[in-house]
Amino acid sequence: MNIQYCYHGKQDCEPGYYWGPGYKEQYKIMFIHKGKGIYRFNDKTYALEKGQGFLVFADSVCYMKADHDDPWVYSWFAFTGDDVQQLLEQIQLTPDHPIFSFSSLHKVDAYLEELTDMDTGDLNGRLRCQSLLFRLLAEWTDLLLADRQTPRSFRAKDVYVRKAMDYIHTNYSLKITISSLAQFIRIDRIYLSTLFKESSGLSPQQYLLQFRIQKACDLLVNPALSITDVSHSVGYNDPLLFSKMFKKVIGSSPTAYREQRYRVLE
Repeated sequence: MNIQYCYHGKQDCEPGYYWGPGYKEQYKIMFIHKGKGIYRFNDKTYALEKGQGFLVFADSVCYMKADHDDPWVYSWFAFTGDDVQQLLEQIQLTPDHPIFSFSSLHKVDAYLEELTDMDTGDLNGRLRCQSLLFRLLAEWTDLLLADRQTPRSFRAKDVYVRKAMDYIHTNYSLKITISSLAQFIRIDRIYLSTLFKESSGLSPQQYLLQFRIQKACDLLVNPALSITDVSHSVGYNDPLLFSKMFKKVIGSSPTAYREQRYRVLE
């Protein structure tokens, strides 16, 4: 995808501080952390406050001004690229509708902190910034799409649980703990466990176990793989522990399951 990170920042505005009318070359996602202000774009003026954000469109003129009594604090992430328009169409942000709402300020701050700590002086640093931008955009679009498709009380829950499941599906062969899973998603581990159980009927640990064993069942059909090979492939360094967990889920040992599958296939 052709989207490139440009820069980021955060500003604690003075009362009445304004910028513009001015021309911006890049797209910018603006998150309002505190206070109030106005954003004027495309012949419309929007009164905005904490928990809202707005999009600055590339190659366009806009104006923004902090409230005199309760000036806003906002942050921004600037980017450019040929595929930005496709992304914006997907989440229905247009010059006639550049405003959005969000609720995860701690996540925005976490991205800001991580980007600020990065050294962009070499290729690896620039690649890390690019990777972080994609993570931010993915999470931002997920939340906006969920906001439009589901009732408010279920928006964040569904996104968090789906991210947890996707992470398990991709990394099941690695060591995964509820703490590492929660850290990846950037929410509290107890809260994640509660949401996961409410959504799937299983704890994250139970879901991971069942997913690993299902993958093991698929691998056991391959005669070129030993039980140890299968064990390592699904995240168990100890074949004895793998056999114990396999029997707990399937009701038979990996060897017995393999023999049974061979008889069925013959």
